Amino acid sequence: MTQTPHGTVYGTLPPRPERPRVEYIGLTLAEMEALERILLHADECVRRARPDLGYRSHTTDLIGRLYQSAGAASVTQPDPDLVRIPVQKGDFMWLEFAIRDIETYKGDRQTGRDARQLLNRCNALLGQARAVIHMGGTPVFDPDAPAPELPAR
Repeated sequence: MTQTPHGTVYGTLPPRPERPRVEYIGLTLAEMEALERILLHADECVRRARPDLGYRSHTTDLIGRLYQSAGAASVTQPDPDLVRIPVQKGDFMWLEFAIRDIETYKGDRQTGRDARQLLNRCNALLGQARAVIHMGGTPVFDPDAPAPELPAR
């Protein structure tokens, strides 16, 4: 540490906190289609009840991103029954918002129940993924782990 004649103390900065880990789960194509149906129904409920809000693109942006992930996943797994679409934990909030909108704006009750069931499934899959990574279960690729160092040749 260095102190200037004016009393200002200079030193090293504290270490930056680690960035939060991006967590993913894998949804089946059927689950992704259910998510799409739920999000679009919630959007429809809001548009019908609140036309003053105008067009909101977050739903179509999210659905577009999910289909891009589905396309990428299908390259590595051509069997549609085995494809798993990676969904970030942060995307669960859109499902939570959809549930709120369906309930608030009197959407279809069955779609609301389907949304809650899918949210519960997502949280269960997240719990499984955390257990595998943090408890040493089946080896998995940790996207936040540093790349292995190769021996010099």
